[in-house]
Amino acid sequence: MNSKRIVILSALACAGLAFPLAGTAAAAEGELTTTVTPEGQAPATVHTLTCDPDGGDHPNPDAACAEIEAAHGDLTALPGEPTLLCTDIYQPVTVTATGTWRGRQISYEHTFPNTCELIRATGSVFVPELP
Repeated sequence: MNSKRIVILSALACAGLAFPLAGTAAAAEGELTTTVTPEGQAPATVHTLTCDPDGGDHPNPDAACAEIEAAHGDLTALPGEPTLLCTDIYQPVTVTATGTWRGRQISYEHTFPNTCELIRATGSVFVPELP
């Protein structure tokens, strides 16, 4: 085999490694189901969120995935919206998230005193139905 043929075959082999065969899909790096349940109010809001590639039925998957990435998958460390000013009105809302993040199982549940506090702590990861 001549050297041109080896180079071409090597290049084709590398290209095949870089681009999976048509019809195969790489698994998302993050797949979460989130729920937001206001106490004594409307039924829970449920969203699916996939990251890398970003998608699902979450209204803002790009922002939510970026925030989870910034927290290294630790939902207790989300950057949130720390400058958001909230009232002391008590209307509890419970959120959950289950799924995987970069191969790790995620299971998170927390009750916030109101929707504003939820957004201040978690940013756009949990999307409540606003009145």
